[in-house]
Amino acid sequence: MMTQNETPAAKAASPSVRVVRPSIRSDNHRRAARAALPAAPLLIFLFLFLVIPIGSIVHTAISDGEITRALPLTTQALQAWDGDDVPLSAVYMTLGQELEAAGHAGSVRPLGRRIGYELSRGANIVLGAQRLLSEDFDRADPQAWKAQLIKADPAWGQSGVWSIIKHYNGRYSAFYLRWATGFPVKIEADGRLSQETSYDFRSIYLRTILISLVVTGLTILIGYPVAYVIANASGRTAAVLLFFILLPFWTSLLVRTMSWIVFLQTNGVLNNTLAGTGIISEPLPLLYTRMATIIAMIQIQLPFTVLPMISVMRAIPTNQVKAARNLGAGPLRAHATIFLPQAVPGIAAGGLLTFVLCLGFYLTPALVGGPSDQMVSFFIARFTNEDLNWGLASALSVILILGAGLVALPLARHVARHSSDRI
Repeated sequence: MMTQNETPAAKAASPSVRVVRPSIRSDNHRRAARAALPAAPLLIFLFLFLVIPIGSIVHTAISDGEITRALPLTTQALQAWDGDDVPLSAVYMTLGQELEAAGHAGSVRPLGRRIGYELSRGANIVLGAQRLLSEDFDRADPQAWKAQLIKADPAWGQSGVWSIIKHYNGRYSAFYLRWATGFPVKIEADGRLSQETSYDFRSIYLRTILISLVVTGLTILIGYPVAYVIANASGRTAAVLLFFILLPFWTSLLVRTMSWIVFLQTNGVLNNTLAGTGIISEPLPLLYTRMATIIAMIQIQLPFTVLPMISVMRAIPTNQVKAARNLGAGPLRAHATIFLPQAVPGIAAGGLLTFVLCLGFYLTPALVGGPSDQMVSFFIARFTNEDLNWGLASALSVILILGAGLVALPLARHVARHSSDRI
């Protein structure tokens, strides 16, 4: 029984109430877990085939342990080196002994390849030293180790290779990310920046973005009238038009791309038709050009742009446009002021989907485009399959993912906000 001095707050803080509240929260949590249970397979799928692969790519992009794994004692000894002239003879002896051990362990080639990414002739410098160390010399004299290494390659008598070994004394670094973002990473044997030309990744990123923007803009311009006709057509007409939009999904991407090669090549359908009608006297250089890349990408991406537009346009009440016409607005004005603003979420969704997909295009530019039309994905595939430079390929992938995310997330929120406003 409450006394006169007990307040409602005191009653709320009583032990019985404090026991009930956690029980209510626990029950709510169980209900939320049961409600989310149908989505568990999708979440598991995304975790296994999206989160883990992306995490692996990020890990590979920052992994840089070849030097410290092969030369742990040398990198440790070089931490006291000030970078002037060359290290002490004892460091040469330590390096030589570790190169011999690395030769027996099979880690000399990965070490040489990694140093070669940053130092001109780096792989030859390391492999030549490892081979020459197999000769007879006084192995108890540090000066003899130094003389033998410099004999193998004069680069060991300069600071460049030593500065690289000193700098990368851990398992992780931002070297591949710096390389992938266009910063100069190659040096000469004396430590100066190398004049050797490398990939201009910044121009490659810009080319990828420009091609994606052009393809996105043209697919919107072409797809908007098509989507409008389908959304406002009668049953059979809409079904037939929608069938032709969906038809490319039933054909392999490779087949569709190869058809453009047949159509645009020197002796292809288009050139033969133009020559047969007398319009041209010489075949036009249509294939392996920027135009061929853009045309083929538009044909492939058009369904991805049109379908979101159709779904939004079908939800727009037609009587609103009719009301505007009855109030004196012309057809263009009624469409621009009534229909088009409500179709913006569909246009934005289709354009966003097309743009993000275009950023990762590889097959089509590789087959119908020229050397100056290749996008980032082409170089990712090249470094993965041909150069076996997985660190740089992963770094390019990370930057591509981040760039697509920076573009996609704000636009996706904008589309979602406009869609919720319409609802």
